[in-house]
Amino acid sequence: MEKIKDKFYGFEIDAWKCNGCKEVIYDEEDIQPILQYNKLKESKKSLTVTVGVLGKSKVFRIPKIAEEIYGINKGEKLKFDLKPNEISIKFNNKLYKH
Repeated sequence: MEKIKDKFYGFEIDAWKCNGCKEVIYDEEDIQPILQYNKLKESKKSLTVTVGVLGKSKVFRIPKIAEEIYGINKGEKLKFDLKPNEISIKFNNKLYKH
């Protein structure tokens, strides 16, 4: 078995690949948040957050599923990209980190 980086539903995660049969094996703990994300996406439900107030700033919480998939940690810097009727949030770490 060889440790590799593999794409699982578009997310890059650690996996093991058999050199003989070429089968790729994923750790259940690593793929679980991605499977939950896909289930949510397939049900056509979206993640909804509520805006709150902290001092003079508006705040919202990042849902646990997004935190797990994208490896978002306390104190991490996020970049907001503003467009008409849309805000995109970007960050510098890898797409999926567990």
